[in-house]
Amino acid sequence: MTEECSAVRLELDSRPEAPALVRAALAGVAQRLEFDSELFDDLKTAVSEACNNAVLYAYDGELGPLVVGLEIRPGGIDATVRDWGGGIHHVGPSEDRMGVGLAVISALADRAEFITAPDGGTEVRMAFTDRGAAIRPLECPNDGTPGADGWVKLSGDVVVTVSPPGLLAGVLGRVTRAVAARTHLSLDRFADLYLLTDAIAAFAESAAGAGAVSFGVVAAHKRLELAVGPFAAGQGARLVNEGLPVGTGASRAPAVGEFTVEPGEGGEVVRVVVEERRP
Repeated sequence: MTEECSAVRLELDSRPEAPALVRAALAGVAQRLEFDSELFDDLKTAVSEACNNAVLYAYDGELGPLVVGLEIRPGGIDATVRDWGGGIHHVGPSEDRMGVGLAVISALADRAEFITAPDGGTEVRMAFTDRGAAIRPLECPNDGTPGADGWVKLSGDVVVTVSPPGLLAGVLGRVTRAVAARTHLSLDRFADLYLLTDAIAAFAESAAGAGAVSFGVVAAHKRLELAVGPFAAGQGARLVNEGLPVGTGASRAPAVGEFTVEPGEGGEVVRVVVEERRP
């Protein structure tokens, strides 16, 4: 049984670049589902403000977990931003930047709630309705919405789960390239990354092993690691053997520096690396 729904979940640390990564994911979703421009602007601004508040205030300058969720159904979008920091009441009256952010969120969302969670931290809940153009989510299985535990256990600078897998086409490339911006990869390797993420996203729509698919990205100096899954049994090897692109540059070597296919919860996980090649 299926229904019209789409969902995205991002798990990341409260680093200064976190709002930019979230905006990259939102832009991919908006493009894939053809959001009305006014709706996208309101959604992007409000969610960014909630993320900024978490980065600036939740953990007193330290790093902590940040989770952003999006559920898209015909007629509306529900967005949440969750941290496990000190909570809204922890913020002192002199820190009026947070108050401005909350006012912006309240003005842009059709409904906004700011909740201090019983187990600590703050959850900002926002609801947005159509802005004149119908919201058309993708069709997905009823059990496909990304849950708190996800479908595979991945780690990284950011971990993203999308449902259905067809939504990966809008999100994977944008988020991965946003993380890669700080790796100092060459233009050739960055071009390889475009080819690689496009190929994986196209492959995942038919090869995913569940109603949702996750990816995790880890960045280092001149190196980026990407893990994606779950894929159905045998599909990880097929991706590696048939679906990965040839790289750019004079050598036309494979775009992937190394890869592995690992068994995971619900299916296979493919791990690939893009890095500078040694002369």
